[in-house]
Amino acid sequence: MQSITTEEHFILKDVQEKMMQLTHPDPDGVPLKTMLAALEEKTGFAHEDDLDEHKKRMKFMDDNDIRMQILSYGNNAPSNLKGEEAIELCRLCNDVLHEYVELRPTRFQGFAVLPINDPEAAAEEFRRCVNELGMKGALIAGRGQDGTFLDHPQYEPIFKAASELNAPIYLHPAPVTPEIYQAYYDSPAYDDVTSATFACFGYGWHTDVGIHAVRLVLSGLFDRYPNLEMIIGHWGEFVPFFLERIDQALLTNKLEQSISEYFKQHFYITPSGMYTKPQFDMVRHYFGIDKILYAVDYPYIKPDNVSTFLDILGLTEEEKTKIAYKNAEKLFNIDTEQD
Repeated sequence: MQSITTEEHFILKDVQEKMMQLTHPDPDGVPLKTMLAALEEKTGFAHEDDLDEHKKRMKFMDDNDIRMQILSYGNNAPSNLKGEEAIELCRLCNDVLHEYVELRPTRFQGFAVLPINDPEAAAEEFRRCVNELGMKGALIAGRGQDGTFLDHPQYEPIFKAASELNAPIYLHPAPVTPEIYQAYYDSPAYDDVTSATFACFGYGWHTDVGIHAVRLVLSGLFDRYPNLEMIIGHWGEFVPFFLERIDQALLTNKLEQSISEYFKQHFYITPSGMYTKPQFDMVRHYFGIDKILYAVDYPYIKPDNVSTFLDILGLTEEEKTKIAYKNAEKLFNIDTEQD
């Protein structure tokens, strides 16, 4: 069964080089070079996120029955820069992605990358990307440069634009702040590779996204924008496991519904290449089949069971097709024939 996968990444060499010039690692923060070197050694992806590596991307898709990837900018995205550089680089990334998609519209669509530290500019770019470039939403990685989550009022223009455009936002992990890294993840008891991967894709940045999502709910965002749709990966970034506890123990008098109801109504969940049945079963229980999208997290993860995972879950054919592609077609308004 062919699929539409929704968390698939690319980079641009020129943008990465510019990012290296404009950003300087915090000595107290996550040792990113160490982390990325460990990731490359473990997965062997060898810069296959580069948009120029088209043949490798297409081969992976064809070998794994992937009809379409929804592409988004990967590691070291320009969204977390400040000033004109952020606006210009995000615009460049979006323009290049648009050109790439235009050549292969039945195989690729795109999420915008936004200069979130200038929320008005981010909202303007969001509108341009959807209205003029035909993008299917936006992917936002992590927090603002000052460490603030998107529930802060300064980011309201981004969500207002998303609501007006009826375009979903994919909330994606990014490295945690230096303060959190030092307090929670770094330790003299283990080496830098362990600290870095613990803080990032081994655990830490997933809890950060889960907290981020809960904060958005607590802020009343979905009462203000009842049509707003969000997506989170990695089987819900720890949130599904704790939904009942959150409803019972997290006290709030601001919301019109229970916290879990906001998640069930406004959040889509993807596996991000974590093809594990227990996690799927929990997400299915709380969110239902109609709220699950498929995703690989290419090329940072390249599982060998992409095309077979849905077959082991005890699903009906209708349920499998919903997860594989129909839910994505509906959410992103994609018209693509399936075999």
